[in-house]
Formats: sequence, structure tokens, C-alpha cells
Amino acid sequence: MIFELMSNGSMAELPQAALPKGIPDIPGPRAVLLLPYNRYLLGHSFMRNYERWIWGKPGIDPQEVFLYENGPQSLTLDETTRVTIPSNVILEIRNALFSQMQPPGEHLPTVLILRGVLKEHSAFKDDVLVQNEPAFLQFIDKDNVLGMTYWAVRFALFRGEFETIARVKTWLRAASDLFDSNEPSPHGHAPKVWFSLTPLPGGKELSELEALSFSVDDLQRMVSQSALPVVLFSKSGYLVLSDFGGAGGAFRVWVFLPAFLWNELRERRKLSIRDLVISAWGYCDAVQASAERTRYAPSPKTAAQLTPAN
Repeated sequence: MIFELMSNGSMAELPQAALPKGIPDIPGPRAVLLLPYNRYLLGHSFMRNYERWIWGKPGIDPQEVFLYENGPQSLTLDETTRVTIPSNVILEIRNALFSQMQPPGEHLPTVLILRGVLKEHSAFKDDVLVQNEPAFLQFIDKDNVLGMTYWAVRFALFRGEFETIARVKTWLRAASDLFDSNEPSPHGHAPKVWFSLTPLPGGKELSELEALSFSVDDLQRMVSQSALPVVLFSKSGYLVLSDFGGAGGAFRVWVFLPAFLWNELRERRKLSIRDLVISAWGYCDAVQASAERTRYAPSPKTAAQLTPAN
């Protein structure tokens, strides 16, 4: 897939033809962005599941670069010249590469962890299904909770994020049947989670909290407490402030729960506030993983799916 960075900061797809001379012709999934000053940015699949990006001038050895989606990124040509790639273009070019790649991670280690937590789930009672990755992925497409959990654990294993797996397990044990409730609620059926390194969340997060009837004064009172976690109630529900991480790496976690979720978890299921926070956080990890999965290529079809109908 070949694209060009336009002068207005947008990205245009070019007709699929041979790469311009001098750009490495790397086989497999790839995405190329042609840049001003006769430069290019090329992303390709590396060691099957990793993305790798290089940039440079055609015919000259390229440099490796790491792309981040939290803002524009500048590539320095010399002391006076830079090429700046807007954040929306970084998102689009990465999506163009991911859409050609299968999701990272390993299937069997993922299902073995899940089977340890979800012993009674029908998906794990058939060893043939468990061992057959395409068939299992087809199965979880019909089970929202299992699908979210599978991708959260698979991505976390791939990245070595074992705390994420622990959080997801807490959510599964405590509230996997609750956060997907179809009961009506003016503030939705799921918790919301925000993070902050500073005493108060940033602008966007702060606006979202204010929309839930928590003022800046409310948040400052919570932060001023000598011991955490702290809970504050408003007409919209409950807000919990907790902290995680040790000295030098501490950060704050803000969790909002509609009143019916709070009552179910605290009054009926007797969760501690810390487990409540971890459970809500684990659910949000799973939601994020499910959204991330959509960036990649569709799962391979099983033999049954490929068989023509009579």
C-alpha cells in the first residue's frame, strides 16, 4: 500500500503499482508514505507479529524510527529542515499496515490462561476447539465477554504486561456478567476509568468528570485526603480515587460507577474498594484490547467457512 503526505497534512492513497526506485522492496505486509524532499517512510511486518518502520532517501540506507500516536512526529533531514507527520496521518499509516497483519500474540498460551479462570465455559470443554485457533476465534466472535478477554490476555502476554492479565482475571471473577448488563441506566452500563500523574486529570478527562457532576472543587477535596482510596457520591453515581505504583512511579486511578453498579459490587457482592477499582480497570483493559483487535486483518477462515453451501 502506497500513500503520499499532502501539503495540507492529509494522506492520499496512490494507485497500487511498483515501489519508486530505491525504496526497499520488503516482501509481506507493508505500507509506504512518500514524504516531501524525496523522502519516504516504510512500515513492514517484522518477525511475524511486530511492526518496524524505516525512513530515508531512496537509494540510501534508511534509519529506523518508532511511531507514536499521541501527537505529530518530526523527522530531521538536516540542521534546518524537518518533515512533520501529523498525528492523524501516523494513525492512518499504522492502521494501513496493521490491516494487512494478523494480530500479535500466541493462541495456546492465551487459552490455557483463560481455561484456568473460565473452567465451566463451554469453549474449554472441547479440546479440539481449544487447539484449533481459527475455529476458536470464530467461536469467540459470538461471545462478547470471552472475545474481549481473549484479546486482552493475548496482547498482554505478547507485551509482557502481566499486571493487565491479573486485572482482567479480577474482572472475570467479580463482574464479567455485570458490566455488560442490558438494564437501562442514564449513565451507561459500564465503569469509566481515568489516569493521572498530576493531582488532577488533564483537560479532556476533567471535562468528562465534570459532565458526570463532579466539580474541580470535588476532585481537589478528594486529592487532599491523607489516605486513599476515597469515594465521592453525586447524583450520577460514585467516583473512586485510588493510587497505584511505588515511589517514583505512583499514579492516580479515577473510577466512576453508576449507582446500580456500585450497589451490586459493594452491597451484594461485598467487593473491597481496591478490588472494585481493579475489576473496573480490567474491564476497560478488555474493551481497549477488543478495539485494538479491529485494527488487524480478519481472522483466517476455517475449513467449514470455506466450504460452499449446497
